[in-house]
Amino acid sequence: MSYQRGGSTGLPFRRPKLMPLESFEHQPGGLDPAEVYSAAQTVAAQLVATGQDPDAEDATVDWLVDLVDDVGLDTMAQMWSNAPAVTFGGALWRLYALQQATRRHGDMWATWYRAGYDAYASRVIAGATEPPHAKDLQHLTSQILTGIYSGDFAIALERGGAYARVIAAGQHQHAERLEDMNPGAAAALEHRSVKLQRTATELELCATAWRQGRLDDAHPSELPRN
Repeated sequence: MSYQRGGSTGLPFRRPKLMPLESFEHQPGGLDPAEVYSAAQTVAAQLVATGQDPDAEDATVDWLVDLVDDVGLDTMAQMWSNAPAVTFGGALWRLYALQQATRRHGDMWATWYRAGYDAYASRVIAGATEPPHAKDLQHLTSQILTGIYSGDFAIALERGGAYARVIAAGQHQHAERLEDMNPGAAAALEHRSVKLQRTATELELCATAWRQGRLDDAHPSELPRN
């Protein structure tokens, strides 16, 4: 399955709805992990298709970029946080999580970005101004998500990965400075850096999978289990 702006998606043009997990609870036996996974991936793919539709209005793309404001981060987490990384849901979850962390902790993330962009060349791909402030990074994450829905999907994923790597590099730099004064805080920050580096790698793998036409083909062994 491939969705490219300028081509037919074969899907009705409408706003897909995110379905909370509680919607499945009425069924005998409770939640079916495979069914929840399938529904979540379908919704994620439809969101991308909606934005990539050549007839999509700017207002629709804006709605998609700020989707968290409409549905809430908790709903997104229920749907996608446990999805395999290299899937539509896994990609969108990581990008929206980056967006929300940047919004909530903008000054700290700007500090990490400034520390990280000298240590990591991906700042050029990420596209932030130098030196960035919180509002610059918030604009950057919105640009990345706009690219997901109305630009080159793979490049937008790579920009998200580059952004995560720059922040992770800055976290690592700060962790090293904290090591002598506060080893516990240094270890916690280094752990966050490692996790964010993993996020960057996963977004880059999503970009590769998209280009190979297999982003929606998670292996059965990756499905969530009870």
